[in-house]
Amino acid sequence: MPTSLPIYWLIICAVATATSVAQQPGVELQLGARALELGEAVNAQLVCTNTGSPETPRAAVPDGLTLELSNPTPMSSSMTRIVNGRRSDRATYTYSFRLTARKVGTFTLGPITVEAGGTTYQTDPVRIVVRDTQVASTPRGDRYIFAELTVTPTSLYVTESYEATLTFGIRKVEIGGRVYNLNMLQDVLDARASQLSVFMQGQARRSERWMTDEEGRRHQYEVFTVPVQIRAEQAGQITVGPVFLKTRYPTRLQRGFFGGYQVSDYRRENARADAVTVTVKTPPEEGRPADYTGAIGRFRFRVDANPDRVEQGQPITLSASISGSPLDGVSGPDLSAHPELASRFDYTHDELVGDIEGGAKVFRRAIFPKQIGEQAIPPITWSYFDTRQARYVTLSSDSIPISVDPPSETSTNIVALQNPAPEASETGLTLLTGGLSPNFIDASATLADQSFRLTSGWIAAFLVSPLAWMTVALTSRRRAQRRADPHGARRRRARRLALARISHALKGSDPARSLQHLADALTEYVADRFGLGAGTVTPDDVRTLLATNGFDETTALEVVAFLEQAVAAQYAPAPSGSSSPREIAASVRRWIARIEKQKT
Repeated sequence: MPTSLPIYWLIICAVATATSVAQQPGVELQLGARALELGEAVNAQLVCTNTGSPETPRAAVPDGLTLELSNPTPMSSSMTRIVNGRRSDRATYTYSFRLTARKVGTFTLGPITVEAGGTTYQTDPVRIVVRDTQVASTPRGDRYIFAELTVTPTSLYVTESYEATLTFGIRKVEIGGRVYNLNMLQDVLDARASQLSVFMQGQARRSERWMTDEEGRRHQYEVFTVPVQIRAEQAGQITVGPVFLKTRYPTRLQRGFFGGYQVSDYRRENARADAVTVTVKTPPEEGRPADYTGAIGRFRFRVDANPDRVEQGQPITLSASISGSPLDGVSGPDLSAHPELASRFDYTHDELVGDIEGGAKVFRRAIFPKQIGEQAIPPITWSYFDTRQARYVTLSSDSIPISVDPPSETSTNIVALQNPAPEASETGLTLLTGGLSPNFIDASATLADQSFRLTSGWIAAFLVSPLAWMTVALTSRRRAQRRADPHGARRRRARRLALARISHALKGSDPARSLQHLADALTEYVADRFGLGAGTVTPDDVRTLLATNGFDETTALEVVAFLEQAVAAQYAPAPSGSSSPREIAASVRRWIARIEKQKT
């Protein structure tokens, strides 16, 4: 007998004889923090271990807290370990929540109940303490970190933009009378515990500033200013913030293995910037013109026609040009509101689709003159709401003279009319005397007495009518769908705009800026795709949206990891070996393609 066995055979034997040990099934609520300030929100996870596929959890949430489920479909994972012949299996299903403090007090959250495999599981109740807003009454120079939030303007109309600016400063580390130049955002700011709201997407500007404390000592601060432009997409009250900044402020440093200093001990220093409420208004119903199509801002309007001399039956291109701001979402003039135009010209009544050309949005329509001679295209009106004057303004074009000539012999329409007609015998009428019907028609010439022949003319007659009916029905249905779905236009152009932004991001020579532009392209795509306010999408929002709409876990994790990397890169240089902008752009295009395939 052989005295030894191959190593792979020993491994197989060990696995085969391993004792299986399964972890006891149960559920656990994991919270990022249990002491919150008023308005603060933290992430929470409900981990179901070895329970089998669970149903949607139910939670006992007290008044004063809100608990929002981020992913109705839980993320699942499984793991098997073999240690000293003992095998352990662990399968988990994880739900993500967002816990927000709404009132001051002490609250008991839970239990959270989960049904799985016919068994009911419950978490242990959790005690949550909500403190009132910590108002910083001390001067800035006495604080290790400070934060302020400003918004301008705080009252505006829908489709207008406001600028929100977050300003925060962190005192440079002073130990033993010596100032250490650490990377304040990478080494001191606790990015995971901080809540930056919409400013995750902003580009920070760094500066240094000296401040004096109450005892007259001067301290040096690194100050960061993060402005973001946000377009108001929906009317109502919008809350920007609050922002919570949390740091691990160093109290002791040690030399790093590769040089420099590492934090060996720290204390918690936090700051809060209170939320600012923005009021978004809609134009009033009173005084609204009949041809108003929803434009808000300040604009100029012009109408051109080309050519100004045509043969009857030939088209004239009517171009309506709208310039001003904002052009995004602006619709062209409603030609159906101009009956005089319809009386003189034929044209289709489909919705006008504009093209951006030289800072203006141009809407084109082919119109066909009905009559011969010297004519004029009547004035076309277009209305918008002027936000500065807070009133409706109606702009009108001038009348455009045109000349319409009779069709020439070479005209396409004339040729179509001159096709040889099928031979037919004419039957005259014979006048008779007397009777109720003096006109006599030869019976041999009546349709009922003739044999039917399926000619090309009959085929065309059979097909044209149903096709015309179908075209009208489909066009009406499409317009009705667009009216019922106000965000449809944004959703349809989301992919096209995102790909254009990605191409623009690759034109720069700065990799860090290219990375930020790629992240902006992705978040703006998500905002357009899901009808969210521009500039308000955070990585947590993206994670929630993808999970809520049933996207695969891999895509969600990749997208969120990239966005968090882009936020970190604003404040610290990218590590060596990072992917190039072109490689990252390829990943962003791939994620967008996956999202486009998913029906939402």
